[in-house]
Amino acid sequence: MPIKHKQMLIIMLTSTVALLLACVIFVGDDVINFRKGIVKNVSALAEAIGNNCSATIEYNDPSTAADTLRALRADPSIVSACVYTRNGNVFASYNRPGMAPLAPPPAPAVGYQFKGGFLYLFHPITQRGETIGTIFIMSDLSDLKARLERYPVILGSMFAAAMLVAFLLSNRLQRVISDPVLHLAHVVRSVALEKNYSVRANKQSGDELGQLIDGFNEMLAQIQARDAALLAAHETLENRVQERTEELRQSQALYYSLVEHLPMLVYRKDQKGRFVFVNSQFCQFHGKTEDQILGKTALDVTSNRDLAEQHAREDQQIIETGKPVEMESEYQDPAGNIKYLQIFKSPVFGSDGKVTGIQGMLLDVTERRQTAAKLEDAHRKLVAASRQAGMAEVATSVLHNVGNVLNSVNVSATIISKALKVSETANIARVVALIQKHSENLGEFITRDPRGKQIPNFLAALSQHIAVEQNSLFKEVETLKQHIEHIKNIVAMQQSYAKAAGVTEIVNIVDLVEYALRLNLGSLKRHNVQLVRNFDPKLPEITVDKHKVLQILVNLIRNAKQACTESDQREKTVSMTLRNGGDHLEISVSDNGIGIPPENLTRIFSHGFTTMRGGHGFGLHSGALAAKEMDGSLAVYSGGLGEGATFTLKLPLQPKK
Repeated sequence: MPIKHKQMLIIMLTSTVALLLACVIFVGDDVINFRKGIVKNVSALAEAIGNNCSATIEYNDPSTAADTLRALRADPSIVSACVYTRNGNVFASYNRPGMAPLAPPPAPAVGYQFKGGFLYLFHPITQRGETIGTIFIMSDLSDLKARLERYPVILGSMFAAAMLVAFLLSNRLQRVISDPVLHLAHVVRSVALEKNYSVRANKQSGDELGQLIDGFNEMLAQIQARDAALLAAHETLENRVQERTEELRQSQALYYSLVEHLPMLVYRKDQKGRFVFVNSQFCQFHGKTEDQILGKTALDVTSNRDLAEQHAREDQQIIETGKPVEMESEYQDPAGNIKYLQIFKSPVFGSDGKVTGIQGMLLDVTERRQTAAKLEDAHRKLVAASRQAGMAEVATSVLHNVGNVLNSVNVSATIISKALKVSETANIARVVALIQKHSENLGEFITRDPRGKQIPNFLAALSQHIAVEQNSLFKEVETLKQHIEHIKNIVAMQQSYAKAAGVTEIVNIVDLVEYALRLNLGSLKRHNVQLVRNFDPKLPEITVDKHKVLQILVNLIRNAKQACTESDQREKTVSMTLRNGGDHLEISVSDNGIGIPPENLTRIFSHGFTTMRGGHGFGLHSGALAAKEMDGSLAVYSGGLGEGATFTLKLPLQPKK
């Protein structure tokens, strides 16, 4: 749409909205004023009729009041009228001729209201300053309706005339703005088509349009100057491009020389997974020439489709995340030999910082894997010996804790035995014998004999003593039951641990940790070591070999207790922390004991290394191996001597397939 038409449209829309708003305000104001006029006129009429009817109400002359109301026939808008006494009773009424009689409404408070297209007005009738009745007048709004019916014709004529004038004026006045703009647009098209930056636009006024034209002319002058400078710099740039091209060629030659002599397979792919560079080692490994690989994808190069699709997914992940990866993978060369390659993949970034492809380096680690297999066999034998040592530690800890609980059982049994020996219940037999001896004159014996008088007081004191004694024995029996239940749980745990390990199952990690703590609880209490639990809420269940986890936890708690007992801390504390790591769980055992010197942190998990008196160096080593077998890890942190230590066991929620 041309700009002049847009200007005219804006002016016409503005005029239309303003005129419509004025019409609405005018009509609304006129309707309000007209209704007020109707109320005023009807109120005056009611005042006059009321004054004429006041004497008839006072003298109780309804017929005269009815004659007075019939005078309302002169006003065709009056539909109905009624006069009420001061008690609200109908005194006289009037209905417009030709209409069905209307029942007079109940006399409400004085006032008026518009309802259903009628005006309902109630006006008091007073005489000598006293209200003696009420007059009701019902008037239709036929005059207002007739007035509203004339508005569309009047307002439509005014609106049409105003729109015609607005159109003529806008068509004339819009040229003040559109002509300079159209001239400037013509100059812009000329410059764009002819690339002639020497032309200038003519300034027609000093307003904002004039400033716009001045700015445009200044811009053309600057472009003209820069165009000349650009032509001068073009020749210099061509020379520099030739120099940079030579430098790039030499750099590429150096790069190719480097990757060709590396003992690795090197390649580079674009975003679609097509090879854009491969070195001779890569071609030799796959038994193909460079021309047979470049421009192809991994699906075209290798016969292992599953492996190629896996690499495609890995490459796409690197392109999306922009992060390098390192992995080991198994391959089969064209001769059918199994090869193990260590793969390093990283993204290739363009000059704009976006990923344009990936590059990879593959190192043949087959010989290293074979050596690792031999070491793994030696590890298995070592793990078996370590596991036996760890099971011995668990059994020793269980038996030690059972011994501690049995000591408590012995103490409780001794207390109960002593309490029964010194019990006052033995005196009951002497009291019974004394009562039986005087059974024939028991009343006289209790009331007059000095010994008989003491029997009621003695029985009262004896009942209180027996109650206290019974409560004490009940508490000791409950304590004894708890100790026996504790022994039962420890023995049950030992039986559970004695089952064949290596079977994974879904367990509640909190229950498993509590079992491990229970095995060491007696020892912790005996050495005055406080136990602190820090468990995350809503911990998920985990699929693990529960016996391996129990072996690790029992050893860690035992070591933490030992570290606390050997320290000089007044308050010895062992903290147990369970944290939800999303796809794994973290179990941390912390103490404020003697700590670990930095030089020992690197060999703390080595076989045979120990700093504990009487230790054998199997516990932490076997724990680390067991954690690795469950696809987890066991790590340690310590700030140094006297700073305590924290051992953290990380376990995946689900073991690897």
